[in-house]
Amino acid sequence: MKAKTAIIYTRVSSDEQAREGYSLQYQEEQLRKYCTHRDITIIAHYKEDYSAKTFDRPEFNKLLSFCKKNQSEVDYLLFVNWSRFGRNAGDSYSIIKQLGKLDIEPQAIEQPLDLKVPENKMMLAFYLATPEVENDRRSLNVRSGLYRARKEGRWTTHAPVGYRNIRTEDGRAMIIPSDQAELVREAFREYATGTYGINELCKKLVAKGLKSGRSSFNELIRNKTYIGLVYVPAYKDELAYYTKGIHEPLISEKLFYQVQDLLEGRSPNRPTKNTGKEELPLRGFLECRQCGKNISGSASRGNGGRYFYYHCTCGCNERFKAHEANKMFLELLQSITPNPAVLEMNYEILMDEFTSKFKSAKQQTIKLDEDIKKNNQRIQNAQHLMLDAELSAKDYKEIKVKLEAENDLLLRRKSEVGNGEEDFKEYLRSGATILRDLDARYQNASLKYKQLIIGSVFPEKLIFEKNGFRTNRVNEAVQLICMNNSQLDQKKSGRAKNFLATSAQVEVR
Repeated sequence: MKAKTAIIYTRVSSDEQAREGYSLQYQEEQLRKYCTHRDITIIAHYKEDYSAKTFDRPEFNKLLSFCKKNQSEVDYLLFVNWSRFGRNAGDSYSIIKQLGKLDIEPQAIEQPLDLKVPENKMMLAFYLATPEVENDRRSLNVRSGLYRARKEGRWTTHAPVGYRNIRTEDGRAMIIPSDQAELVREAFREYATGTYGINELCKKLVAKGLKSGRSSFNELIRNKTYIGLVYVPAYKDELAYYTKGIHEPLISEKLFYQVQDLLEGRSPNRPTKNTGKEELPLRGFLECRQCGKNISGSASRGNGGRYFYYHCTCGCNERFKAHEANKMFLELLQSITPNPAVLEMNYEILMDEFTSKFKSAKQQTIKLDEDIKKNNQRIQNAQHLMLDAELSAKDYKEIKVKLEAENDLLLRRKSEVGNGEEDFKEYLRSGATILRDLDARYQNASLKYKQLIIGSVFPEKLIFEKNGFRTNRVNEAVQLICMNNSQLDQKKSGRAKNFLATSAQVEVR
């Protein structure tokens, strides 16, 4: 009589192994003992570390392929119990049929069934349904637990870049800043300057060690987790919303929303592409005088060296030497000479104005905090009314969603009001010093700060012409501070000229 043959199949997923003790080694030992005692020859062993929610598993697919190629050589497919075989009843029946067509009998050694006996199919249905019911119940419990945790402000999944997962003393999930935190802060600070584009800043920070790709970086600088909020997804009848997290914020709300404004296009003049080259600081701030498109810049080789030029991106003939343009721009900055009396008067006016505003800001912050607290109390009151059956669940839900949306707006307004009083005097004095020697500051600055100066003084693109620079708008505060007394009088009568009128010329080639 021909000896029977079998394929043995062992499967475990990490959570099952910890929970049920079905290690791959244990399963293999039991199956080999079973085959030894019954004189069954093992012709193949497939072991898998994969979920049994579906049969789309790498090793099981190889097993099926082997069975189809060697169907006359295989009598049994053996596994420890039916939960090792599958956890989806419908899919399991389908695979059993496929194996039956190949004359291969699937069998669980701890739950043996003679499938030729009709009554045993009832037990098979029970064995197959039990793991699926366990999966569904476990999934429901996990979802419910995760939802409760999120409502409590706890981060329950893999920590975002800049944080790492830990467990508190009572075993609860939490995130704390990681060694990537400072790079995340730098991402927000640098983007807020308006100097970098998304891809360029991502590339720069990845080179420094930030663990992020382009698409995930886009999500990173839009992620409210970094201001201490946790996203609570929609669940049953509850709508999605944000709640205050128990983790430490990495950045201020003010900085976060400043970045969001830039992302949404509410930004001052800044280069469309940062050059990364000291020889081309004006690239991205220039507009073609012929076609109105952006002026770019690049290097050309010739006469044994590299020479930089600014040129139109649209293919017209606008082209001029970068070093000459840069020199003339520096001369333009040298022509920006603040009127000391106007500068001092401006300083005093701003100090008076902002001192008053800071007092008002404190009052506004107190009022916003009171409004947020009041809305939270209203939500709690509505919840009590619902629990006492004096308010329907639908009405409670509408009230809750409305008040939480109001709180989100109030928090944003609070971040915009800010305080900043401590630093303002220093910023104001520093600004006055920069204006007094703007050309020297520009000349000694890094590329990033050169571009910040350009964008601050000239909110719109600069155009080079044979008779000098032209732009649609100059920062009006700078222009006023640079006027002498006679020009101030002319300003009142509408006859003043700005400092661009006497700027240097650039040779156009």
